[in-house]
Amino acid sequence: MADPLLPDDPTRIGAYTLTGRLGEGGQGAVYLGRDAGGRQVAVKLLHARLSRDPAARSRFVRELEVAQRVAGFCTARVLDADIDGNRPYIVSEFVSGPSLAALVRDEGPMDDSALLRLAIGTATALAAIHRAGIVHRDFRPQNVLMGAGGPRVIDFGIARALGDDTAIVTSQVVGTPAYMAPEQVAGGAIGPAADMFAWGGTLLFAATGRPPFGGDSVPAVMHRVLHAEADVGVLPGPLAEIVGACLAKAPERRPSAQDVLLRLLGLVGAHSPSGSGDPLQRGATLVTTRLTEVIQDVPAGPPPPQVSSPGTVPSPRRRRRRRRPALIAAVPLAASAIILPFAVAPLLRDGGTGGTGRSGGTDGGATVTVGFAGPLSGENAHLGRPMLAGARLAVAEYNARGPRVRARLVEYDTAAEEDKKVLATRIVNDETQALVGPALSGEAGEMAPTLEENDVPSVSPGASNESLSTYGWRYWHSVVPDTDASAVALADLALRSGAPGGVMVIDDGTLYARKNADAFQDRLESGSVKVLRERVPEQARDFSAVVREMKRSGVGAVFYGGVYTEAAPLIKQARREGVRARFYLTDGSFDPELTTLAGTAAEDAVLTCSCLNAGASAEAAPPRYADFQQRYAKANGGAQPEMFAAEGYDAANAVLDALAAGKRTGEEINAHLGSMDREGVTQRIRFATNGEIIDAAVYAYQVRNGRFVLLGDTRTARIS
Repeated sequence: MADPLLPDDPTRIGAYTLTGRLGEGGQGAVYLGRDAGGRQVAVKLLHARLSRDPAARSRFVRELEVAQRVAGFCTARVLDADIDGNRPYIVSEFVSGPSLAALVRDEGPMDDSALLRLAIGTATALAAIHRAGIVHRDFRPQNVLMGAGGPRVIDFGIARALGDDTAIVTSQVVGTPAYMAPEQVAGGAIGPAADMFAWGGTLLFAATGRPPFGGDSVPAVMHRVLHAEADVGVLPGPLAEIVGACLAKAPERRPSAQDVLLRLLGLVGAHSPSGSGDPLQRGATLVTTRLTEVIQDVPAGPPPPQVSSPGTVPSPRRRRRRRRPALIAAVPLAASAIILPFAVAPLLRDGGTGGTGRSGGTDGGATVTVGFAGPLSGENAHLGRPMLAGARLAVAEYNARGPRVRARLVEYDTAAEEDKKVLATRIVNDETQALVGPALSGEAGEMAPTLEENDVPSVSPGASNESLSTYGWRYWHSVVPDTDASAVALADLALRSGAPGGVMVIDDGTLYARKNADAFQDRLESGSVKVLRERVPEQARDFSAVVREMKRSGVGAVFYGGVYTEAAPLIKQARREGVRARFYLTDGSFDPELTTLAGTAAEDAVLTCSCLNAGASAEAAPPRYADFQQRYAKANGGAQPEMFAAEGYDAANAVLDALAAGKRTGEEINAHLGSMDREGVTQRIRFATNGEIIDAAVYAYQVRNGRFVLLGDTRTARIS
């Protein structure tokens, strides 16, 4: 766990409270911290002595860029960063667990089943790193964290991006000698093959507790790396062959990370015979569930019983494209399946809207289980509960029509389960054929791989992170546009409305605000609008400097793409200083608290949101909204639809449309979603192959008399 803070250590960085030390290197220290919501995070802070060194800051920026480019497959995800302040820092997911080096030191070498799980997880991570065009260059046991959800690869401090025209990077000798490839030791060209050499050495360390080429003097270790052969005989036969290939002296003889991953997946029967599906997704999913699809080379007979124990979640009951796995004589995994602990049971209850029949029956009158997954408690319940209300209305209306295939809605509270992968496994085991959700972007990213692996199509009413559509999932869909679409749509609206004196774009250094600022600025500059970019410290609360620049430059519009807690004091201070420019804000500020905190200063601000919440201004909504509003009120005791209720209704109806067409299984429902073209309440529902909504509508609002008033679709809206 973390060590206590030293006397000179900071206790707070940006929005994060630092509670302990996780480690320190030549570039910076890594702290254990907590965000505003109490979630634990890891914060890497550049050393103070290096903060004014341009080269050191450049390396730090490169580390951030590298980490952001790597998909979150068995790697620690970047959550936030500030690379422009006095002390640059990077905030990433905190993996609660020891490093592989510490684990082996304290508990001894790994057994065969743990070795195979480690191999699959780390090969998945390296395949994702290399797919992003990155060479890690310092893969070793210290940079593999052994969390409850499987191994995670960390520390891209000396990683390098691959060039556009070459698969190698020439560099000085860097890395850890015992795990460096021969070409790395010799100071030659370094490519992904160097990481695979280090991967093989790391597996040997995990199996023996000893570095692969000894641990004495650096010259002696380097000599062995160049000239001696590592003993792979201690590994189980099939794994020994793979590791031996990775430890070849010539880089061109080593297999790629993806080839290694495919071979490992083949060993446990998790490969795809047809070649379809993403092996990274299968690898990431497999390390979070039991490796039960492994058999031994024994005479044919009845299969061994599945291993289970109280307090555990069994692996998903359905696997697609199942094929007899390869025989593994030396890896007795069937008798020692990996089981993850079930931490907290989610709040699950039958929605009561479709009976209790089993899903997917062959006779008429079958009932299909449809799940809803979203935050029904906690700080985001104000988003999840309206989504659920919309989904309930859709299911109730559908079942009232007496369809041949009925729907049974089962609700899952994502806020009640910390490990979203465990919850996804539970949803699969409940024989859910389709899911309305996951509702929010973060939980969607964690749950989607498990749903994908088990043919459970999902239609999210609220997940809008643009990275979700880049993972190649075939069962993932969302009825709301990506976050950057909101900023671009707002820029188009500003262009049509005119921005005398130019526009100031404000960036507070957070990833969310920076991406929005980049998208907004790019679109304005493509329209030949003068843009002034300004940076403010995150959670500054004192915006005097940027407000003075607003007054000096005389801009006619100001864009801020962060959250309402920062937007409110910014607007309030600007108005107090006499700034008359119009403020443009995005989804992060679309919260009633904006007007509560900013008061009358927020009047006339223009915002965009991926959600449709017409309120009293239904005349600006799509034609179908007024009818939905009446039916919703009737079903909910006169209450009006809240934010994301209509999206919940549309997402559920997308699934129900498939049931109405007679589709019952996840694969059938998913195929129907791919060809769907129906008119929803919020917009036309059609999905691209990556799950994005096609030709998405983004809605514009203006603050009037302390309320958000709908102006309409940004493509036709007019600002008063």
